[in-house]
Amino acid sequence: MTTPPRSRPHPGGTRPRRGGRPTREQARQLDEDVRECALRLFLEHGYDGTTMDSIAAGAGTTKASLYARFPGKEAVFSAVLAWATQRTDWPVQEPPPPDPDDLEGALTAIGNAAVRRSLDPSMIKLGQLAVAHAARFPEIARRVYGAGAWPRKQLVVDLLNRHAAAGAIVADDPEMLAEHFLGMVSVVPARRASFGILRDAAEQERHTRSAVQLFLRSLRPD
Repeated sequence: MTTPPRSRPHPGGTRPRRGGRPTREQARQLDEDVRECALRLFLEHGYDGTTMDSIAAGAGTTKASLYARFPGKEAVFSAVLAWATQRTDWPVQEPPPPDPDDLEGALTAIGNAAVRRSLDPSMIKLGQLAVAHAARFPEIARRVYGAGAWPRKQLVVDLLNRHAAAGAIVADDPEMLAEHFLGMVSVVPARRASFGILRDAAEQERHTRSAVQLFLRSLRPD
């Protein structure tokens, strides 16, 4: 008995879908393909330059199947960008939590990770896209604005509470202080990057170290 030939990959990177009702695994894979493809197209071509036809074709499915999942392009845009900002593996893998006993080292590690995520080219494009359509998609704009800080705010809050309890620092409002810190180290560079203003790596590292030192001085109990 001859062995049937293996199916060839779809030119767009996904395999063509077979007819009939998809299995649960096939449906899950299609959902992932749609999100990944839509995200790539929105970042490359913008909202106006992306169509439901192009998303369906890129994901290896039909427009009817895409519309069965989303009522229109606005829904795809909103869902996909919200999904992207919550991922811990996009655009770069999140590092493990730093050593909580070393406050300066932990803040430096958190700051560097926040900057790396904020200044990734894909995240810069995402920020520009969110700003361009902020009036139409305000929730997306809010999510993207905090994307460089997420999920680091709670890490900073926990650090401040830990060291304040030990008497090493004074942190009366750790939530607000965490926002100030992340604003200094990541939100400002991200905002500059959205206008195409980027520091070189050495200069950016110097700015991050300076922000950490300034923040630590504000926490001194004396």
